[in-house]
Amino acid sequence: MLKNPEHERFQLGEWIVDAAGNRLQRGEETRALRHKAMALLVLLARHPGETVSREEIVARIWDGNQFVAPKAINTAVWTLRQALGDDPDSPRYLETVAKKGYRLIAPVSAITRVEETATVADPSASVPPVAAVDPAPAITPPTGPRHGPRWAAALLVTSLAALGGWAWSTLTASSSNTVQTPETPSHLPQAQPLSQAPGQEYLGQLSPDGSQLAFAWWQGQGVGRLYLRAAADGAAEARAISPIDEEVSGLAWAPDGQALAYVATQSSGSCTLWIYRLATQSRQALAACQALFTPSLDWSPDGRWLAFSATAEGVGGLFLIAPDGSGLRRLSSAPPAAMADHQPAWSADSRHLAFARQDPADGSRDLHELTLASGALTRLSQLKLYGLHGISYRGQGRELVFSATQQDRRMLLHWDTARASARPLGLEGSAPKRNADGSIVYALLRAHTSIARLRWGSGVPERAISSVANDRAPTAAGQGLAFVSNRTGHPEIWWADSDSAPPRRLTALEGLSSSPAVSPDASQLVFAGSCGPGKRMGLCRLERAGTTVQALTADAAEYGRASWHPGGREFVVASDRGGSWQLWRFRADGSQAPQALRTEQVPGPQVQWAADGRSLVYQARASQGLRLRSAEGQERDLPGLPPEESLVDWQLSPDGALLVLSRGSRERFRRFELGKGRQTVLSAHPLGTFPELARFSLAADGSAWVELSNTAVADLMHLR
Repeated sequence: MLKNPEHERFQLGEWIVDAAGNRLQRGEETRALRHKAMALLVLLARHPGETVSREEIVARIWDGNQFVAPKAINTAVWTLRQALGDDPDSPRYLETVAKKGYRLIAPVSAITRVEETATVADPSASVPPVAAVDPAPAITPPTGPRHGPRWAAALLVTSLAALGGWAWSTLTASSSNTVQTPETPSHLPQAQPLSQAPGQEYLGQLSPDGSQLAFAWWQGQGVGRLYLRAAADGAAEARAISPIDEEVSGLAWAPDGQALAYVATQSSGSCTLWIYRLATQSRQALAACQALFTPSLDWSPDGRWLAFSATAEGVGGLFLIAPDGSGLRRLSSAPPAAMADHQPAWSADSRHLAFARQDPADGSRDLHELTLASGALTRLSQLKLYGLHGISYRGQGRELVFSATQQDRRMLLHWDTARASARPLGLEGSAPKRNADGSIVYALLRAHTSIARLRWGSGVPERAISSVANDRAPTAAGQGLAFVSNRTGHPEIWWADSDSAPPRRLTALEGLSSSPAVSPDASQLVFAGSCGPGKRMGLCRLERAGTTVQALTADAAEYGRASWHPGGREFVVASDRGGSWQLWRFRADGSQAPQALRTEQVPGPQVQWAADGRSLVYQARASQGLRLRSAEGQERDLPGLPPEESLVDWQLSPDGALLVLSRGSRERFRRFELGKGRQTVLSAHPLGTFPELARFSLAADGSAWVELSNTAVADLMHLR
């Protein structure tokens, strides 16, 4: 039996448990735990192999509070299983004993000082140095639950001790603004938790009187819906406001507290601005909006206007509308080829509106401000932020708080308008939202993604490539693997020659890199990235043996995941480069102009050639439907999933079968034999095993390389 697990590290299976630091460690991998979840783990570790009753858990951890504890225990157990990578149906660590309690079934042992030195990574190594702001993955409507971890970009735990050594000299090399050193630890702002429910609460705001919390919540499947509950009671039951098939990406309270406005996207991809009146529990559609899946709505404190993102006559921007649906008008126009202006935030006096605007050349964003009376537009920052995750005024003045990505963490920063400079607040956070009293609600997001190998016989993903940063987008080629990693502070393309070979970096663009596709002979890659002049976005080509990246296009268009023709001389990719989404055929050497391929339906970002090169499959945009297109242009639908499941990702196998990753009550890999009309479930996994928008690729031996979700939680915090 352990003597003092609260203060000394101990071994649990393959994990090192650091109770004092509220974290689990496995090699270089670190996973954070909430305090109550760690307290439960320590209690169970004191009695390894023995059943600890729920009554004892309530008494020891929740001080006998029978009202809070039942739901809180379920949350703590869910959190532990997520962190340990445990399956409740076939547990290796934590077992539920029906109607009795829980017990640890993995070996538990004390660690001697010698063993600890040999096996536990240096704690400081788990907190990487702060580097330039790195890009966030592009936000587009998924076919399954459409936000979840998309809002929860990969994050790591930051300690106050690490903040003391934080050296912020600049956010990006191209920045002309300054970034001040952070506040000293004794003056760091204090934040209190508002929610700790299972899943991800990714956006929230308190009612004007502070009594109610409106928040968007994704519970592991389906979509993120709008909920309402008592603010002071974290265990109070939350009431769903929005329908089960609408994804919420913006919300705002009416200043009188009698209504909520919110932005929601339907499964068809259409976006609507709604107003929900609490007294009648009814809603009214106000206007069409732009589905951006980033904060895109705010209500002016004087109650007169709602500001939201939309597109009209092909031009995106911010629009105003009165709460009764009258007075719709354009407020701003985004540059051509840029996403609509977004993340609107009203000042306390309703005279100014801050927002984010994208530079279409390189995809970066900066802070802007409109003065309503004069219409004057001011660009506040020159920071070139690729990851900008929400803006809010702070207090009753003109100071701003915004969220930006730093080494796979979303961090809150203070923008000093008078000095035109940014200063870290020393807090991780996303989607800051101002309350009526000037305080802020924000989302604390923690997620980490690595790459695993999944062999169908075992059904258990085996982590193969992992780092402190996130590794994503695996693309197999022979015995090698291309993937995207933020190990250098920017998403770059990396290559691993085998499971055990150390990966090596292929690109050094220090901008955006995504969606690599490897040629059949593994000699070259194409990917979307900032490889054009002045880091302009486009389609990039790289010889794997070299270091020079060639810009095939530099048109600032969006590109999906390309697919090489089996002949190796050309590839096809989905893009909006012609003004609307189409499939485009490119010669790899750039010797011919790209050709648009006609399709019966508007294509989404993914397409793949069949192994014989005589047909291809594409996914219809804003749909779960897959279409098979022959070389002659004839098309037909491919088999679909059961209605209760959503499509996450898909791949064609060399033998012509279709492999699909779906999400319903569980996450499943299915194999469809297209010629025979048969389907087989290859493996089934607990919800949360893979990221919401997981990507996979088939290896030469038929197994799959797949993104693995190590941690994915989000809670709302209150910053006064």
